[in-house]
Amino acid sequence: MAARLRLKALSLVIAGSLAATPALAGPSLVLDAATGEVISQDRAGEPWYPASLTKMMTAYVVYEKLKRGEMQLDQKLTVSELASKQPASKVGMRPGSTITVDLALQMLLVYSANDMAYVLAEGASGTYPEFVKLMNAEARRLGMTATHYANPNGLFDPRQVTSARDIGVLASAILRDYPERAHYFSQDHVSLGKRQLRNRNSLLRQMKTADGMKTGFVCNSGFNLAASASENGRKLIAVVLGAPGGKARADLAEMLLTAGFAKPPQPQQMRINQIANDELGALVPVDLTQTVCKGKPTAVAKASGLTGWGVSFGSYDKPETADMALRGRLLGVRDMVDNSTSGVVRVPGANGYNAMVWNLDQNASLTVCSAARQKPNGYCEVMTPENFASIAALARATEERIQPAAAQENTSPPKKKKRKKN
Repeated sequence: MAARLRLKALSLVIAGSLAATPALAGPSLVLDAATGEVISQDRAGEPWYPASLTKMMTAYVVYEKLKRGEMQLDQKLTVSELASKQPASKVGMRPGSTITVDLALQMLLVYSANDMAYVLAEGASGTYPEFVKLMNAEARRLGMTATHYANPNGLFDPRQVTSARDIGVLASAILRDYPERAHYFSQDHVSLGKRQLRNRNSLLRQMKTADGMKTGFVCNSGFNLAASASENGRKLIAVVLGAPGGKARADLAEMLLTAGFAKPPQPQQMRINQIANDELGALVPVDLTQTVCKGKPTAVAKASGLTGWGVSFGSYDKPETADMALRGRLLGVRDMVDNSTSGVVRVPGANGYNAMVWNLDQNASLTVCSAARQKPNGYCEVMTPENFASIAALARATEERIQPAAAQENTSPPKKKKRKKN
């Protein structure tokens, strides 16, 4: 009775929250961790940006390394310059300092530290691109057909996508294959010297039966959560994507899990591997930036940084339109643009905003455009190093003209204020 009242109260609160922000009702899924039974699902095969749910796969690959004896929990890893430059949330250790694999995993999964994702990736594979290859290989092996990784921490990259269905598959695999590592997902906090960093999964403090797993957030994805709970010998997993806030994602997960435990197991029910993922590229993930992070402008890359070979997917009148086109095109060629850079670029002297990829080699550029042109409205232009060098030089010249003018404006003597008459 108490559980039913709690479920009803949660339903009213969440219904009111979602009614105020209908665009933020993202995909969801509830499944039995042991049997794979799908208890409920809503658009579980729809592509979505994983944000820090990516770190679940980072941990899974490291667990594999530990199992094979290729890494040790007490092994010390060095913090690289690249790792130290990752934005928050992060531990903030200086380049050259060291941390054990065990503590790095705690920081990764409890505090969601972006720098520790790179420390673990580089410690496991030498470079993060090599580690990402392992992440994608594991995703394929597990049957995560909607998932593609481009980095180990989940910071936004338009190529980095997943689905609620795939997150459910991964969460089940972690709990099945590495039950001895479950404490990394459930501990209340992690200590580093005098600092105590609390677990970002507030569901652990909100729901008595909750015992994991991982949160995620970038503006593009909204607030994501993969959550687990155990009751009467049964463990359920809930996946919530695109919630409007941290409290909302915890409330949604609690509601879904509570409802799931209220239903007895159904042996004939659909299993998670029977959910079909939507075709990547045919459907571009919803971008929640303008709703979740109101007022945040679309990032525009500096044209002065264009190098190597590359491609342009066309020019658009608004940066938002160019960004949408870029995200869609990159999904279709994601395996061809590893280690590249992409973004919306304003070419000096030209109208509009270009959707571009650079730091490719010649063969990759030709392959990307060949594939892109086979799609409907598939405009693609190969950009040579000479093209980019010309654009970059023009951009630098423009920047040099602007900077002295700005400096002069900032150093001009202040105007005398007129005295106010009494």
